[in-house]
Amino acid sequence: MQKWKDRPPSRDPFDAAFEASDAIIGKHASLIAKAAPPLVGFGIFLLYFYRNRFYPSFDLFQFSSLLLAAAVIGFVIVGVVVLAMFVPGAMLFRSFLNTTAVKERVQEAMPSADDKRDSVFWQMVGLVYFGPFCFCALGLLIAALVDASNLLWTALLWPAVTAVLFGTLVTWRFNLGRNSIYEFTWVAYLSQLAFVVLLLLVLQNSAPVIGKLGPSLQNIVIWTIPVLMAALVTLCSMAHFGGWKVAIHFTLFFGLLVAGFSGALTTLPEKTVKSLGLGAYEAEIIMLDPAFCNRDLSELGIAEDCTLRNVHVVWSFGDAILLRPSLDEARHVEIPTEFVRSIVQSAGRGK
Repeated sequence: MQKWKDRPPSRDPFDAAFEASDAIIGKHASLIAKAAPPLVGFGIFLLYFYRNRFYPSFDLFQFSSLLLAAAVIGFVIVGVVVLAMFVPGAMLFRSFLNTTAVKERVQEAMPSADDKRDSVFWQMVGLVYFGPFCFCALGLLIAALVDASNLLWTALLWPAVTAVLFGTLVTWRFNLGRNSIYEFTWVAYLSQLAFVVLLLLVLQNSAPVIGKLGPSLQNIVIWTIPVLMAALVTLCSMAHFGGWKVAIHFTLFFGLLVAGFSGALTTLPEKTVKSLGLGAYEAEIIMLDPAFCNRDLSELGIAEDCTLRNVHVVWSFGDAILLRPSLDEARHVEIPTEFVRSIVQSAGRGK
């Protein structure tokens, strides 16, 4: 048996994960490109069916266009979150920090001692990444709590104020020169806009969960989200120092994590089915064929004029339409499609 002291050191888990994923993608890229979209689409539908305790009366794989459409919508919803986490770091690093003039100035500002170099490096991270993200997020949150009616203008103007402020600080700290402040302000403003989009998406998706919490816990969560998002986007931004592949891996991991915890990933089936018009929406009125109402159906919520009002449509594709009289009720009402004359979808509900 080989002794512990004679064993070679373990590989870095991040390096091992990067190499393994690159090898898998490189070897099976064609198969992944062909199989992933329909499988992802089927997985979205299957999760929706499981949550609502039903399965349609037809083979879903016969409708490949539905599976591909569901996959596209899913990729877009989650991809916006991932892209919004990737863009700020890519812009700040590629268009500012990694330029020749700025790179030379920053290297000149680095002291020779390692402990002091670390201190200066973290100052740069704070002034270029975490500081602007956190300052912009907290300012936007305060503006939203004070007067939400001007949120759009605040979301456009406050990032500019943040960019100018931290552009001045970065230029002064690293003696970058007068032109650098203009370069940083422009790049930082665009990156802050992407970060604002991410923050608003996270707050919007997590609002239903936050609303169920107690008042004191609500305040803690609301003020923690901006700081946490600033920290996560900073981590993704710092990954650009290791190259494109490292940045993509980091952003994909944290992007899926944020999408999951914020609700964008957990509500993906409902959003996809609703976007396709197949279900998961509120119907103001459903008119049925009188031939279906030749008996007393009041227990099902069907009125004397053979209509259903203000019901939740779970599924409306196939041989039968599946309804839920109330979101608080677990029971479903299944009506053959041949007896459904028209469905009037509510304009302002269920969004």
